[in-house]
Amino acid sequence: MTAPPNTVYIHIGLHKTGTTYLQNMLRVNREEVRRQQIEFTGGPGEPSQKAAVWDLHGRRLRDVDDRFYAGKWDSLVEHINSSGLPRALISEERLALSTLKQARRVVDAFPAAEIHVVATARDLGRVAVSAWQEEIKSNSVWTWQEFVTSIKDTDGFAKNPARNFWLRQDLPTICETWESVVPSERLHVVTVPLAGSPPEVLLERFCSVIGIDASALTEQPAWTNETVGVPATEVIRRVNERLAGSLNQRQYDRVVKGTLVPLMARRIERALFSLSEADREWADDRAASTIAALKDRGYPIVGDLEELRPRWHKDSRRPDDLTTDELLDTSLEALALLAEAHATSWWVRKRPDNDETDASESLGSKVRATVFRTQSKGADLADRNPVAAKALGAVLKSRQRARLKARDRFKS
Repeated sequence: MTAPPNTVYIHIGLHKTGTTYLQNMLRVNREEVRRQQIEFTGGPGEPSQKAAVWDLHGRRLRDVDDRFYAGKWDSLVEHINSSGLPRALISEERLALSTLKQARRVVDAFPAAEIHVVATARDLGRVAVSAWQEEIKSNSVWTWQEFVTSIKDTDGFAKNPARNFWLRQDLPTICETWESVVPSERLHVVTVPLAGSPPEVLLERFCSVIGIDASALTEQPAWTNETVGVPATEVIRRVNERLAGSLNQRQYDRVVKGTLVPLMARRIERALFSLSEADREWADDRAASTIAALKDRGYPIVGDLEELRPRWHKDSRRPDDLTTDELLDTSLEALALLAEAHATSWWVRKRPDNDETDASESLGSKVRATVFRTQSKGADLADRNPVAAKALGAVLKSRQRARLKARDRFKS
């Protein structure tokens, strides 16, 4: 009988703290991770960690049958316990949303293992803006001002968007939940390095807790969580307003989150986001409170808690700082990108045209096509080159003379 792992690491996020980058690096290097005797489930034919946590929480995508999620958590647990490896890692940021009962169920699923909980943490200045962007990318319509006013309101935390934000970002409270089911010395906090640091720094910090040699993770993922700029975020927000919930979650994710957002992230220049000066004192005070709470509880820290203090840059922009021209240009760019993506997708799926012509007809057609392409290239060159334009002009005049002579001969 295969022995279950003796150590299980539970990475609970938090949201917007580099979790997508870490997960993608672990997935693409899954075989190397397993070679280092750590089970990280999620390959082809294996249980999905995301679906498992959604099942654990009872969460469902809109318009998706319950049968898609039923039993996913138990399947993940069974797969890990039968892997035959001494250590295992679960990484899913939605675990930060776990209630005490759900956290207990996670720990109880691995009775033979020593459980370690890992929380990645980032400064509030960057998290607030990233979280608003993520809300917009997930079909929300709150303006930046509505969002930041809500999360600053200490009396209104039970209402969205504050509720969603703090359930995901109240690090001391989230740690309290997990400290109720694991000893505090096994609750590790990994800080996200300052803006501009190489992403490998976060990977090295995270891997040092799990016991993975980060230098051996040499494969690079093809996709990371895209970030779009100030105007692009506002365009998507207004698109969400126009859609007004008409798409189900899977439709929205495919068209907007999975197509439009990545295209805009690659093609549209991003500016540095930041809170306005009026909001910075609040963020500084909240960060100081979080740092003090973490120090007081004595959790193992990887990195530096001072990295949780926001850094403010003079050349940054407020998330709602944009001009009408920027909004118009970005909207047109988005429309062009979607048109290109749709046309490309259609062309790839298009069936080949039937060709039932005989050999002689096919040869003649190919010759005509070659002549036409050559003429088209010459015309394009004439648009850019005066010499070519003069030569093409002579050709067109010669054709005109030939047409006149042919007309006269026909009439006579």
